[in-house]
Amino acid sequence: MKRYSRIFLMMFLLLFSISIFAKATITVSVWSWNVDRYKKLITEFNKYYPDIEVKLVVNEPEVNSFLTARASAKQALPDVIAESWEPLSYPVSQGWVYPLDEFFKDDPYIKYVPNSVRNAFKYNGKTYALGERLHFECIVLNLDLLKKLNLQVPKYEEWTVDLFKNYARRATTREYSGINQLWEFDTFMAAVLSDHTTFWSFEPEKWEFDLVKGGWIPAIKLQKELKSIPGLVSDDMINQEARNKGELDDYQKKFGKDADAFRESKVLMGFEATYDWSWLRTVPWNFDYYPLPYDPKIGQRFPVHVNYTFVTSTTKYPKEAFLFARFLTYDPRGVVARLKLFESEGEEKGRLIDWFIPATMHPDVINYFEKMKIPNGIKYMLKNLDKTVRVDMWKVVPGWFEVIWDIIFPVNEKIRAGATQPEAVATETQEKANKVIKESWTIFQKKLAEAEKKFPQIRKQIEGK
Repeated sequence: MKRYSRIFLMMFLLLFSISIFAKATITVSVWSWNVDRYKKLITEFNKYYPDIEVKLVVNEPEVNSFLTARASAKQALPDVIAESWEPLSYPVSQGWVYPLDEFFKDDPYIKYVPNSVRNAFKYNGKTYALGERLHFECIVLNLDLLKKLNLQVPKYEEWTVDLFKNYARRATTREYSGINQLWEFDTFMAAVLSDHTTFWSFEPEKWEFDLVKGGWIPAIKLQKELKSIPGLVSDDMINQEARNKGELDDYQKKFGKDADAFRESKVLMGFEATYDWSWLRTVPWNFDYYPLPYDPKIGQRFPVHVNYTFVTSTTKYPKEAFLFARFLTYDPRGVVARLKLFESEGEEKGRLIDWFIPATMHPDVINYFEKMKIPNGIKYMLKNLDKTVRVDMWKVVPGWFEVIWDIIFPVNEKIRAGATQPEAVATETQEKANKVIKESWTIFQKKLAEAEKKFPQIRKQIEGK
């Protein structure tokens, strides 16, 4: 009997020791084109967390449909979604996202994440995602043409609306144009020309549009002013109907039949974003990224897009999943490791082939980013993340696309065509937009309440309590 007792005790101790030293295994979903990068990042992660095994799965065709398919097939969700830029409101409403606030206590790195990023993915005061990378809406300034036109290189902090307009006008000649295009310029400037509204003049604090007193009207007026100057916006001279008839349009008459004026250094500025780097880096002239021009009465506001990472509610290892999510997003050790991985892909003509903008202002990240071969304007904006204003509101606002494309966009088109004035339609359009937003929010709140109610039950079931 004693013999069997000893055997039982030995087996118990063996199983106990295995359970103590066994690795926690988490799965992380990534895009197919990023698999190799993440394999390398996992190696770096395991230098600090050797007891966490990370396995990769590919989310295709996009994150939300991937999760839906998994849930419908009753397959396990990944523990971490590494990168998404789709509406987060959908997986949150389905109860698939783990609120992360419990992990922030005594976190040494969270204080370096600016509020505009830290608060970007909150519902009912709970943090459902972490900022993974940023993208800025910018003005690309052709430094070679600037010199040729005898214009001084402006300081970033002096890049006001008045200076921007002055440079655009002075660059508009028989040979050159001031800027390439202004598609959605007014909608982003609505976030700059107001101290309380963002993209399309949405006011996050009140969760409604403010077209009357927000940035909508001044932004539209600025765009109309720029477009009223003949030849200032190069792409406005393109007339596809004339080209289809075999005729030269004004763009071709000015720049040449087969010209690409922007690439050929005949346009001083480009309204572009940091996500346009893949082709911007190939232009044959020197340039820099500048923030969108600001009103001195309001101050600098940098329109920013925030891609995100989240942990799923069904993870067996929430702490370990969070550690990887943190390593990826704002842990300086992980962020610098990611920057090095991008750097290792090489450069062409003195420009990195690829890079990303971190979502943290940690000194180690700022110092490393400062040394990278990317435009200085991006480094300036990273050092001033506290001046950013969130513009990718579709990621968190239910009903966003319906309001924009069915209600506000058609009105903007009428204004651009000269059929009406913004002041005449602001109140009516605002009321229609806010009615839909409130209805969508009410529906979402009910789903969110249900998800919050079920979350403790899910956790008890998974943790076996």
